[in-house]
Amino acid sequence: MQIPFSQLFEQVQEILKNKVEEIHYFGYDSITEQDVWRYCIDKVWRKKDVQSLRLHELASGILGVSASELLNYIQIKDLKQSNVETMMSKDELDELFDSKK
Repeated sequence: MQIPFSQLFEQVQEILKNKVEEIHYFGYDSITEQDVWRYCIDKVWRKKDVQSLRLHELASGILGVSASELLNYIQIKDLKQSNVETMMSKDELDELFDSKK
C-alpha cells in the first residue's frame, strides 16, 4: 500500500524535529525538518520505495543522518542551483568574450 509523502512526513515529524534540534545544537541553525526529509529521500532512501518503508526504517534513516553529510548535500544542491540560475546563454558568452568589439 502506497502512503503519500505528506502523510509519511507527518508520521515522522517528531523524529525530524528531534534530528533538527540535534543539528541546531552543533550550531547549524538554518537546517529545517524539510531539509532533513529531502536529504533522506534523495540520499538515504534513493534506491528504495520510500512509500513502502516501515516506520522503524524511516526513523532509523532519519536518526542516522549526520550533520556533515546533510550540510554537504545542502551546499552542493545550492551550488548547482546557483550555477543554473547564473548560466549564460551561448550568445551572451560570445558577446562577453568577443575581442573584435
